[in-house]
Amino acid sequence: MNAKRAAISVVLVLAAAAAWSAGARESAGSATRGKYLAGQGVIVPPGEVYVDSYIASIDYRYPEPREAIGVTLYAGHQQVSVSGQEEVIQIGLQAGKRGFDDLPPMNLAFVIDKSGSMSDADKMGWVKEAFEVFIEKVRPIDFVSLVVFDSSAKVIYPSTAMSSRERRLQFRRAVQGIQPGGGTNLRAGLELGYQQVLANFRKEYTNRVLFLTDGMGESRGILEMAESYKNMGINVSTIGVGRGFDLKLMTELARKGGGSSRFISDRQEMEETFGSELDRMVVPVARNLAMSLEFTLPVEVLATWGYNHSIEGGRIVYSQDTMHHGDYETILVHLRLPPQGATGPRELARFTLDYEDLDGKPRRSGPHALSVELVAMEHPVVGFSDAMVLKSGSMMRFALALRRIGELYYGSRDDINEINQRRDQLWQNKSGEVSYEELTSPEIERLEASVAARMQRAMDLTVEAKKELENARLRLDNDGFDDEIGILDRYIQILGRELRWEEGRVATLRSDREIAAGTAGRSVPEHLAGLFREMTLDLSRKKGGVIAVSGFTRREGGPCRLAELLDEMALVEIGRMDNYRVVERQRLDAVLEEQELALSDLVDTVQAIEVGRVLAANTIVTGTIIEMASTVVIFGRVINVQTGEVQSVAQIILARSSELDSLLI
Repeated sequence: MNAKRAAISVVLVLAAAAAWSAGARESAGSATRGKYLAGQGVIVPPGEVYVDSYIASIDYRYPEPREAIGVTLYAGHQQVSVSGQEEVIQIGLQAGKRGFDDLPPMNLAFVIDKSGSMSDADKMGWVKEAFEVFIEKVRPIDFVSLVVFDSSAKVIYPSTAMSSRERRLQFRRAVQGIQPGGGTNLRAGLELGYQQVLANFRKEYTNRVLFLTDGMGESRGILEMAESYKNMGINVSTIGVGRGFDLKLMTELARKGGGSSRFISDRQEMEETFGSELDRMVVPVARNLAMSLEFTLPVEVLATWGYNHSIEGGRIVYSQDTMHHGDYETILVHLRLPPQGATGPRELARFTLDYEDLDGKPRRSGPHALSVELVAMEHPVVGFSDAMVLKSGSMMRFALALRRIGELYYGSRDDINEINQRRDQLWQNKSGEVSYEELTSPEIERLEASVAARMQRAMDLTVEAKKELENARLRLDNDGFDDEIGILDRYIQILGRELRWEEGRVATLRSDREIAAGTAGRSVPEHLAGLFREMTLDLSRKKGGVIAVSGFTRREGGPCRLAELLDEMALVEIGRMDNYRVVERQRLDAVLEEQELALSDLVDTVQAIEVGRVLAANTIVTGTIIEMASTVVIFGRVINVQTGEVQSVAQIILARSSELDSLLI
């Protein structure tokens, strides 16, 4: 190949890369979708990163409600700087749950996309296996129908009560006979599904269309159709599979149709959706939810996620058509508190929920109050300390990082196209053999520098986001964020190739877990005071009881003066609390000896909970010291012994200094 031809080959490769990036736009931006795309080596386009979806992908295991819906409020920190700072509030809603046999009768139409693309990755096989789970669960009083569609729609099992074994066998045979092939007429399939539900419509039944598709197709008028049937008492829930799934359309269809929307990435998830999780998509427990979050301190709302909403001064109003049986919902608010007048405990916000039960009777929950402690200290702890907000807030920040990384990555496409066009023009104007180095100009070099700067910024954001998630996972006892960390790991590899970095440099970034230290200019005792104030404030808002302080240990093992100091402070600060009785250290040592354990073993949450149960404690406090190259991370966990849940994880990060190093010996 001559030099001239070689140069043009490079240009064409760059153009192909840009075209591939643009093609990813057809994919849906749900949390599950992000994992799917990253696994294929694709950066998720920014317009397809739905922050709500990422926040909602976690089951936060909110307390079981005493009524139809329970409400719990959480703040990211127990103490907030009186000088002002950003904060995150989480509102958890948990619907009540009954046994499947006790649920209202159901009238369901399954509308299944059988277009040719459903044969990819055996997606139709997932559907058929999931129906095997469903047909064993459905009750004799439930009506079921099955509609399939490709370029047109067809009823292959009309609406029938599942009142006999023979009818179930007929349904099975109809499902097994589905063969993929043809186009995708979404409207025809949905309309026929609604007609099947209408055939056996009963007001006392749950009347629902479950609409499953893996692609995009003819959809004119389906949103208006869904809204019209919702007003008649028939709702629709959407289920998406595959890469071509139009998440925006299906989410809007579910919203207009009074249902819910899901994306399914694998066989197991499909079986859960049609089996153990079916009621969470189908059976309502409340309708016409109207919620109000009113701030009692002046705040600036930066963003909120979770429901349809409007911001009215110091108040946010949320609404939702339906909440389903056993389902959970999460509202997240990111806000900024301006400087406040004085320190001390202050109410931050109140939340009220109004809804109608299934009999149409109005119900109210609340107002529920949320308070914080205003302190004269900038950023007393590093990162979220409430375990719930640590999960949701970390996921929020992860999703926002993905969106910004996508903006930087795909924002280079136009510059790459212009570079290729300019190089092509230079080549056209030259004769004979041309080296690649000759196909440049000051403008091309400027554009290349702009692309490289964007890629570098995207890499920086990726590494920063990965460190934050790894830190959160560590504090939650290595629980959660595996998939999200995997996505960022894949991003580092993709961006490393774009930046033409050597593998060793990329590997170093992937292994870097050190987060920058917190507020500088503060002594070690001041940092520690902030840590224990956060922990005791959290404990003071709980029920109280018997508490065991297992002590702080070094992750690397071995005693040190810092661990001894932390143990003394923990016992003193927690011992001052009126609502707790601290287990004597002698009793703790005796149990450890009996169990043949050391204090360092209690870093493991399972071991700590077991020891707490032997001591008849309600709560156990553990702590860890992690030494890194330029920082030392200290965090304390508050663990509920009865539920086994990590409730709070206050953390400080200190820069290495002679003062600190003297305590590590």
